Amino acid sequence: MLKTLRQWIGNAESLTKQLDYLIREFQLSVEIPSVRTVRLWRSKNIFSQPPKQKFGFRQILEGLATILLLKKGWTLSSIEQILPLLSDVVLEEQILGEIEGKPTTWLPDSLVKNHRQQTEKAENAVVLLAQGILHLYNRLLASQDDIVRQDDNLPIELYQAMGQLGRLYIEEGKFDRASCVHEVLHNARFSLQNPLWNLAIFQDDNFVYKDVILIDSELVIPTEDCGEIAHKYGGFGEDNLIERRLYLQLCQAVEKLGNRRHFAYTKIRELLGRFSLISQDKFYDYLQEHNLTSLSGDVFNFYTEVPDIWLIDNVANRCGYCGTLMRPNANPKYSNGQCPIWQCEGHLSPKIAEKLDPKKGELLVALPQILTYWTAPAIDELAIYDTAKKQGLNVELYPQSDECDVSINDLTIGIDAKSYRCPYSLAHKLNYRIGGLKHYQTRIIAINDRIIKDHPYYIEKLQEKLDKTDFTATLQIMSVSQVINNIKEGKYES
Repeated sequence: MLKTLRQWIGNAESLTKQLDYLIREFQLSVEIPSVRTVRLWRSKNIFSQPPKQKFGFRQILEGLATILLLKKGWTLSSIEQILPLLSDVVLEEQILGEIEGKPTTWLPDSLVKNHRQQTEKAENAVVLLAQGILHLYNRLLASQDDIVRQDDNLPIELYQAMGQLGRLYIEEGKFDRASCVHEVLHNARFSLQNPLWNLAIFQDDNFVYKDVILIDSELVIPTEDCGEIAHKYGGFGEDNLIERRLYLQLCQAVEKLGNRRHFAYTKIRELLGRFSLISQDKFYDYLQEHNLTSLSGDVFNFYTEVPDIWLIDNVANRCGYCGTLMRPNANPKYSNGQCPIWQCEGHLSPKIAEKLDPKKGELLVALPQILTYWTAPAIDELAIYDTAKKQGLNVELYPQSDECDVSINDLTIGIDAKSYRCPYSLAHKLNYRIGGLKHYQTRIIAINDRIIKDHPYYIEKLQEKLDKTDFTATLQIMSVSQVINNIKEGKYES
């Protein structure tokens, strides 16, 4: 039907009639615009025709798009920004998609990516802010001190939130209103879309937290919304947000494989644990070997090309312990590079496994957040798994998409390896929830050996802070080496 209108031209009255006709023909459940509305849209720059020129086919598309987007909850200001970025072909495709009930995305690809990144940053900042407010409130209650001081005693989540908010202001070219904790806490008594915050991303129609108020303006206590948001990702702190996002990203990728999704999850995590430095050819070979080539695009996003600045004498040095890319270091002790993973033996005692020439094939290295949250913990996880497998046990790595790190004899034994530097942080996390470990008869928390070497009383301090009720009371806390010794001694055989 739209094809017959490509040569159409007319004034505001005829455009209104044309839109009326199309709305009825397409049987759209929308409000039919009046001539006055059409003229208002022209004054708001919704229509792109030059001044004093008649409307054309482009304006029919713009009118229909505006009608459909308003129904979806967009504002005229948002529509005004998007329409000029869309060609006639794209506009027509989106309109027909809406009419036929198909999934549509009205944002151009480049804008979608940038907008998604900004939205994620803003969401992270809000969650951290909620966490910081809760921690601050509880601290003030405990101390009976109602004075908030901007010093080192502020909750770390609040500091992190202020830093992320400051970055959002800078990226929007605005004055940083998050540098003062008192101003941030004052603004938290109003909705995030309130002009006091002055952040465009908070005022975006699709920003999920735009209506949220974190502090009750009358009672001056954290609101229920604040509490819910603070616990959104199951833990506190910026690190937990990043780890949770990675997990959800991978789960969404493997979901398309149906009943193979758990297998795919394990194999991809194993890839990132064993081969955080890999040639592009071997990367695709691995996926092909495990029939996971359909996920190549998703998994590729967990890597980046090895930059020249990380080469040493024009080659990439692989760590002789964990296998990742060694980084240049000015210290003569690390003349051949240092492993960036502090849990790895190669961090203090470097050893090269091999030297890879990028000229012989593109080299990939896992992203920093992957190295931190998946590759580093995998050193202990894979050590436990490999030992159990060598002993002939019925062992599984990351069962059921990470219910625990290693399971032995199905639901008999579940093991989670942990490398939190602070025992109190780990206690806080475990007291909140132990995750899928609760499904196992024997529940083991394996602590990284280097941490115990550096902090001999780590396990005692952890046990002291753990709740003595519910699932945490059933946890067995020991070192990774103790778990491995128990496996070798046959203590976990069925």
